[in-house]
Amino acid sequence: MTRQPMTIAFHVGAHKTATTHLQKTIKRAIAPLADDGVRFYGPENFRMPGRTIPALFGFQSGKGPQTTDRDPRDQLTRLAKGASRLVLSEENFIGPLNSAKGLGLRKRYKAAGTRLSQLAAATGHEIEVFLAIRRPTGFLNSAYCQMLLAGDVRPLGVYLRRNPLSGVDWVDLVDRIRQAPGVGAVTVWKYEDYNAVFPRITAGLLGEGPARHVPTVARQINPGLSASAVAEILHREGAEDMRAVAKDARALLSVLDGYPPFDAFDAEEHAISDAIYRQQVAQIAQMPGVTLLQPEKS
Repeated sequence: MTRQPMTIAFHVGAHKTATTHLQKTIKRAIAPLADDGVRFYGPENFRMPGRTIPALFGFQSGKGPQTTDRDPRDQLTRLAKGASRLVLSEENFIGPLNSAKGLGLRKRYKAAGTRLSQLAAATGHEIEVFLAIRRPTGFLNSAYCQMLLAGDVRPLGVYLRRNPLSGVDWVDLVDRIRQAPGVGAVTVWKYEDYNAVFPRITAGLLGEGPARHVPTVARQINPGLSASAVAEILHREGAEDMRAVAKDARALLSVLDGYPPFDAFDAEEHAISDAIYRQQVAQIAQMPGVTLLQPEKS
């Protein structure tokens, strides 16, 4: 039987768009996928010291090739293990959800195109990119709560000044990705449509045949933090273990127990942002080389 040339697919996130559910669900089928010629690697494979994707393939963002223990093509061979399709999923590759130093992110994932081009050059393969996007207000609400849960407490007003809604520009991100040298087809879907288009996401990532191995697993929607939980965390800023404070607040003041969810935005801000989001989605749908997955009309 003639061996198929290898292809590479990369699910790059974005953060807070059900990435963990997608990764864990695909991992349930990792053995039969391998038997079908598909190797899948998730974030747990790339977050140990010296094991990040740039480290494995000998490059750093904004810099040229770096010294590595193994030739990048050999590294690719070791990861593929004879598979005809290599699928990577690591949302941190294109950039962080929040700035580690609290400086803010006025432009989201600004190194995405450069990093994907570096990976394509290192592997000698075109990279197919898969990306989920999300309603900007929901994205920033979730990002702020994630920061608090990580023990990094900053006033909401400061966070929003440093991370404005205008920085959640999916048109800009998708355009930079699709124009990056070495990037092939780009597939995009809305987080809000995730359940409806899930079979098409996995078929695109893994191939229609291999995707049959991936189970349909109901997604437990993370309710996030309640407004009361956020207030409690902010009130206790400076405690010795803010991670524990945040964890306890989430459990004791849970949305699941009827506490209203945290929301940094008022109705008018949501309406304005949602209108801009609809415009962004419409623009993305018209981009050459980009496929926007949408629910089938009944």
